[in-house]
Amino acid sequence: MSRILLIEDLAVVRESLAMALAAHMDVELLCCASVQEGIQTLRASPGRFDVVLLKQSVDGEKADEFLSLANRSGLKNRVLILTAWLSDLERRRLARLGAAGIFFKQRPLADLLKTIRAITNGQTCFERPPAPNFHNAAGNMTGQERKAADLVFEGLSNKEIAARLGVSESCIKALLQRVFLKTGIRNRSQLVRLLSESSGGIRRDPGLGHLTPPAVS
Repeated sequence: MSRILLIEDLAVVRESLAMALAAHMDVELLCCASVQEGIQTLRASPGRFDVVLLKQSVDGEKADEFLSLANRSGLKNRVLILTAWLSDLERRRLARLGAAGIFFKQRPLADLLKTIRAITNGQTCFERPPAPNFHNAAGNMTGQERKAADLVFEGLSNKEIAARLGVSESCIKALLQRVFLKTGIRNRSQLVRLLSESSGGIRRDPGLGHLTPPAVS
């Protein structure tokens, strides 16, 4: 049995990943909603876990503190960083701090299971981020996500996209965050550039009177 500590602030991700891991592995899984909670858990049970899945945190100091504590608790090279994107500089820095590797969230569950097993066996798994590709990622997107991405390409704001799709602005923000995650990009500018590269050019939609990318099948 693999004993895993998962640190992820989004409840839907925690719950989905917990169900997926339980369905495919003999695993004891404990979830924490923050790095600080993970620190407290590790301090209370220093020898309990085999592997830690740690979402790359905007709170860098706390994440570094967690890695330092993990090293002292016998978990050096046992902390896998979950992220959508990471610079080479940050990848090297995390390796120096004792992380076991980087797993990019665009990759399938089967790859995550293999990576967890590899880390349990003492291997490290550092890799470069996959090149963003909208055409490949589009197959994993919902219709609303693809519509929101297309409207960003047209130059519409979140408020305008929300009005066009008949949903709230917060819903559009959530849709675009999922698009960023699935394509491996970080912001709207990168999305526009990626769509432009993937479309093979820009066409004008006469019905809308502005520029749109060709439809992605």
